Amino acid sequence: MNRRRPGYCLLVFSALAAVCALAGWHPPVLEIPFLAGKWAGWILLAGLAFLGARLAFSGPAEFVVNPLTRKKLARFRSIRRGWVSFLLLVALAGVAGLDSLLVGKRALVVSHAGELRFPFLTGPLPEKTFGGTGESETDYRALKTRFALEGKRDWLVMPPVPFATKLDSSEVVGPLDEREGRVFVAGTSRLFTGFAHTVFREKLTRKRMEWRFKDGLRDGDLRGWDITGEQVEKGRYAAGQRTQHQFYGTGKPEDLDVQALPGLRQIVYPPSPPSWRDRHFLGTDAAGNDVLAQLFGGLQMAIVASVLFLGFTFGLGIVAGSAMGYYGGWLDLAGQRLIEIWSNVPFLFVIMLLTTLIQPNLIVLVAVVAAFSWMDTAGYLRTGTYRERERDYVAAARLLGASPARIIFSHVLPNVIATVVTLLPFKIAGIIISLAALDFLGFGLPAEEPSWGRLLHEGTENMNAPWIVASAFGIMVSVLVLVTFVGEAIREAFDPKKFTTYQ
Repeated sequence: MNRRRPGYCLLVFSALAAVCALAGWHPPVLEIPFLAGKWAGWILLAGLAFLGARLAFSGPAEFVVNPLTRKKLARFRSIRRGWVSFLLLVALAGVAGLDSLLVGKRALVVSHAGELRFPFLTGPLPEKTFGGTGESETDYRALKTRFALEGKRDWLVMPPVPFATKLDSSEVVGPLDEREGRVFVAGTSRLFTGFAHTVFREKLTRKRMEWRFKDGLRDGDLRGWDITGEQVEKGRYAAGQRTQHQFYGTGKPEDLDVQALPGLRQIVYPPSPPSWRDRHFLGTDAAGNDVLAQLFGGLQMAIVASVLFLGFTFGLGIVAGSAMGYYGGWLDLAGQRLIEIWSNVPFLFVIMLLTTLIQPNLIVLVAVVAAFSWMDTAGYLRTGTYRERERDYVAAARLLGASPARIIFSHVLPNVIATVVTLLPFKIAGIIISLAALDFLGFGLPAEEPSWGRLLHEGTENMNAPWIVASAFGIMVSVLVLVTFVGEAIREAFDPKKFTTYQ
C-alpha cells in the first residue's frame, strides 16, 4: 500500500483548511478542525501537516505491514459486532464532517434578483443584501417565508436542520384553526386556551393583533400594534363579545388589518415538543434551541475532543513510558514516583479551581483531562519497552550505531504498539464520558457551546419534556456502545494468547 497518497491528501487538506480559515470561508469538512476554537484548529492542522509530510517525504514509498499484523486485522474484521460498530462510527464521523450542509442557520444557496449566493460558505450577509433594510445578519428562515409570500422568482434552500448548533433560539409559532366561531388547536378537536395573534405580511416577526382565548372564545384583553411595533390599540373581550375598544393610532384599524396575514397563530413556549412542520425534529430545550442541532454539535465536539485527547495522552504516555523503560535507573525511579504522586491529585478539585480562575474552552478541558489520563499508557509502554530492550535486535541496532531515539521509535515501539491500539477505543469512551460529566456538573464548556452533558442535565431538570433527556441519553449510549464493541473486538483480535497454538 502506497504511503505517499495519504500523505499528499493530508497536506492538501491542511493547506486548503488554512487558506479558507484565513479568508473567512466556512466550507464543510474543512471547517471541522476549528470547531473547538481557533487555537485548537491551528494545532490540529499543524499536526496533520506534520503527519502528511512524514508520510509523503520520508521513509519507504510503501507501507510494510507485518504478516502478524495482517492476521490481527483479519481477525478484527471477522468479529462482526466490532467491525460493524467501527463502520457505523466512521459513518457518524462522516456525517459530522458535512457540518453546515446538514445543520445550520445559514442558507445553502439563495437566488435573489437573478443572482446566486452561498451564505453557508461566505459567512454572515446583511439583510440589505436580499432586499431588507438592516445591517444585521439575515434571518434565512424568515427570508424563505418572505420569498414564498411575495410570489416572485426568488428562492433559497436551507439545510435539512435549519438551526445552528449554538446560540440560535427562535420562537416556535403554531397555527390555529377557526371553525364555527371557535378556535381549535391545529389538526385537533381541542378548544384553544391561551394567547393568539396575527402578524404583518411585510414583517413576519411583528405582531398586528393579540387576543386572549378561553375554551376557543376571545375572553380577556386585546392589544394591537402598527408595523413599527408601537401599540395603537387596546380593548377587552368577554365570552367572545367585545366589551371595550380604543384605537389611538393614525388612520383606521382596518388600514392595519389589511396589512396582516389571515389566520391566527400561537407562540409555543419552550421547551416545545418535536414538530416536523417547524423542523424541530427532536423538539427544543428550555431556551428554545433545537435539540437535534445540539446533538449534532455535541457529536462534532466529541470527535474533535477525541482526536486532541488521543494526541495528548498517547504522545505524553508513549514518550514518558518508553524513556523510563529504555533507560531505567534513576529516570525510571523518578518517573514512577512522579506518577504515584500525580495520580493521587484529586482531578475534580483541579477542575473546580480552574473554572473559578478562567472560563475553560475545549482544548483546555481536554488538556486537563489528558494530564490525568496518560499514566496508564506510560505504565504499559514502560513494561513493554523494558522487556524489548533486552532483545537481540536492540543490541544489534546499538552495535550499528543507532541513536536511542531511533531504537525506541523505529524498533521497540512497533513491537509494543499493540498495547496502545487496544487502549485507544476505551480512551475515546473515557474522554466522551469525562466531558459529559463535567458539563453535567457545570464545570465544563461555556454555556453557549453544544454539549451532550449539559443537554442531559437540562433534561433531568425538565422531566415534563422527556424528548430532551431521551435524545441526549440515546445518542450518548449509542456512541459509547459502538466504541465499546470496537474496543472489545480489537482487544480480542490482538490478544496473543487467544490465537496462539503449540505444535
